[in-house]
Amino acid sequence: MGFKYYDKNTGSYVPMSIELLKSDGVSYTAPSIKQTFEDILKQVSSVSSSINEKVDGISNQIGNIDDFHSTGTNLVEKILNALIQRRVSVTDFGAKGDGVSDDTVAFNKAFEMGYAEVFVPAGTYMVKGLKVPSYTRLYGTGKLSVIKLHKDAPAYSHVITTVQNSKYIIFENLLLDWNLKKNNNSISSGPNSSCLNITNSQFVWVNNVHAKDAGLHGFDVTSPSYNSLTDTEDVYQPGGSKYVWINNCTATNFGDDGFTTHFSEYIFITNCYSYDGNGSAHKLGTSNTNGFEIDDGSMKVWLINCVSKNNCRGFEAKAHEHAPAAQNVSFLNCVSENDIRSFDFRHIGFHKASDPESKTARNIMASNCTAIKPIFNDRLYAGMTPRALVISAYKNVNISNFTAIGDPSYDYKGNPAIATQYKSRNITFNNVSSSGFKTAGADIYIYGGSQKSDFVSLSNINVLESALIGIRIGSAIKNASVNQASLIGYNKEGSIGLYCTNSQVDISAVSCDKYATPSKIAGKTYASFVPKNIKGGTRIATTSGYAAKNTSLVAASSGGGQATGTASAVIATTGGSKADGPRNVVIASSGGAKTTSEGSRSMVAASNNSSIEGSGASRMVIASQGVANKTGYTVALGYAATGAPTTANTKIQLDAKNGNINLTGQVKGASTFSDYAEYFESLDGKAIPSGYFVTLEGDKIRKANTGDKVLGVISETAGVVLGEAAFNWQGRYLKNEFGGLIYEDIDVTVTNEDGTQKIETKTVPKENPYYEPSEDYIARSDRPEWNIVGMFGQIFVRIDGTVAAGDRIIPKAGKGSKSEDGSGYYVMRITTPYSQDRGYGVALCLITPTI
Repeated sequence: MGFKYYDKNTGSYVPMSIELLKSDGVSYTAPSIKQTFEDILKQVSSVSSSINEKVDGISNQIGNIDDFHSTGTNLVEKILNALIQRRVSVTDFGAKGDGVSDDTVAFNKAFEMGYAEVFVPAGTYMVKGLKVPSYTRLYGTGKLSVIKLHKDAPAYSHVITTVQNSKYIIFENLLLDWNLKKNNNSISSGPNSSCLNITNSQFVWVNNVHAKDAGLHGFDVTSPSYNSLTDTEDVYQPGGSKYVWINNCTATNFGDDGFTTHFSEYIFITNCYSYDGNGSAHKLGTSNTNGFEIDDGSMKVWLINCVSKNNCRGFEAKAHEHAPAAQNVSFLNCVSENDIRSFDFRHIGFHKASDPESKTARNIMASNCTAIKPIFNDRLYAGMTPRALVISAYKNVNISNFTAIGDPSYDYKGNPAIATQYKSRNITFNNVSSSGFKTAGADIYIYGGSQKSDFVSLSNINVLESALIGIRIGSAIKNASVNQASLIGYNKEGSIGLYCTNSQVDISAVSCDKYATPSKIAGKTYASFVPKNIKGGTRIATTSGYAAKNTSLVAASSGGGQATGTASAVIATTGGSKADGPRNVVIASSGGAKTTSEGSRSMVAASNNSSIEGSGASRMVIASQGVANKTGYTVALGYAATGAPTTANTKIQLDAKNGNINLTGQVKGASTFSDYAEYFESLDGKAIPSGYFVTLEGDKIRKANTGDKVLGVISETAGVVLGEAAFNWQGRYLKNEFGGLIYEDIDVTVTNEDGTQKIETKTVPKENPYYEPSEDYIARSDRPEWNIVGMFGQIFVRIDGTVAAGDRIIPKAGKGSKSEDGSGYYVMRITTPYSQDRGYGVALCLITPTI
């Protein structure tokens, strides 16, 4: 009966020969199934033919599929990876990487693909110089991917250079070895013999590439030509590179510079390390082999987070004599260690007094940089003196947050740690610290002379236990300032904190400690401090006004104040005050207060509408209105509500020449002091305590006893005290028979405003030939034998136990005792009751002499 199948609809078995399949109510017979397969086969054949035609068309357009050396598990992936990324390995083109075979051809084939990422697997690939075109990424695994010059490569060859006029190139994770052991290492000048040479290219990214044993440079960003006869300060070589970023790279054992740039701009060098330059490109001992050198014609270059070690110069911005200087260069967070000169900015050929000034050495900035232990290195450059920082010929240089760290045990042979020199100008140092240069001549030296540096500003300078001189400023420098400096030495003999050859340096807020001499300025030694020194005609906090001379000042004034004389000042004035004439000042005054040009050493202070008039010297008007002073060596005070200034308005005159006081009003005691007194010498040469009655014996005093005539009482409350002789020996000047001064005419030398000297006749008191000005004088107030005797007024008197208020007293062994006959001095009140333990009380009495 054959095969049957169970039909759910009928509930019975149906023979297979009648129906083959039945699904969803549709039954299929064998003939119908066969026909269906035949129809499908025809459709598949038609589609296959169409696909073959299309594949053939694609093949004709893109070439042989076997030519695509790209990754992928199928045709589509290979095509997409080849078209989109073009990732290849140099081994796909036959590179061996065995350190022997010449792999140059394999690399060139990989580069010929264009728009490719060329991978360099681990290995050592010998080449005779590679030229990388635009739109190429050449990358490896790191230091295990070595590209090395073949032993037969010419000496001028670079390991890698960019094709001229190329762009969008990436180098990553490679080690480039110039191979100093190859057959020909004769280096010439110009852009040659480097590990990586970026020439006339734009938009180049170099990351984690390591250069070793370069004949000339580890990395050179450059134009096709430099160091040529066409280079001048006015001519820039064409074809420089732009927009180049070198990051996380190292250079070591190079013949000239680890990293350098020439005639290129917009260059970023970040997180790079350059160390152990060998100087082989130069004669032994004459090698300017630098860690990072920004050279001829470079512009707009940034070096960030870079380190140089054991090189001639760590970081240099410079140019040769025949080329324009590098400019607009910034050094940020860079560190130099054990280089000869850590940071050096210079333009060769523009240094000497006879040289012209550089027109291109401009705009250098170094911020947050550190110089660590610069050293001599005669192997690289014999005799070059170690420095943390040197600035020569450059203008507009900004140094901020700079740290110089020396080796205290190293012999710096008296050379400065930081120096500006050779016509450098417009230099600012801010937040600079120096320490450890104990054998250096100076921490900071601003060189003077015919090749001087100038326009230098130093602020926030810190020196700790370092050079012989903290800050030194040389001769002929007229525009320099030192502000906010803390200088601490280490007590070395001959050391000086701040040393200025002349007095033209602005100095403020400078402190010194542990120097033999804190400061020496213009030949003057300041043994205990650093003086403030501010020069130049100055206007401060002033709405209007005019300071006419270098040594004149207008400050805190309005209304057109003028200081027109040499060493003159107008301070805190209004209303057009004027200080004319040398060494004159108007201060805290108004209403046209003024001094005149005929006189000198004059002042109007705290006055309105007052003046110094006529010729003469040493005159003042203070606390006055409408007062004129025409008399030398006097102080005038007075008042007038209206009218022009005149001497007639003077109310008080202090005569310094004669020691007189002239006044039109009263003399009043404004304090509680209540008596008049004079100095008298004691008979026994000893002090007499306060409150004792005294009498005269000859011209000397002793304690008064009963029956003695009373001169007065030893007083502490005198409002007027005469006879002190406070300033000098009372016999200094000769006197006539009535005690008046004897005068004489003498010739004295005076200096005019223009600095010329002349002889003038002055009338002065005649000095006693026995007067010895060299002897120290002690005022009577400081000598025990001289006592103040109160003679008129209310005076405190010592009393015994017999005295009560309202009594009259007479002296008894110097104390007051009750008078039995009603004579003596009246007791106004008892201020301190009698005490038997002390042996006296105190009473306030009305005293007059009875002698």
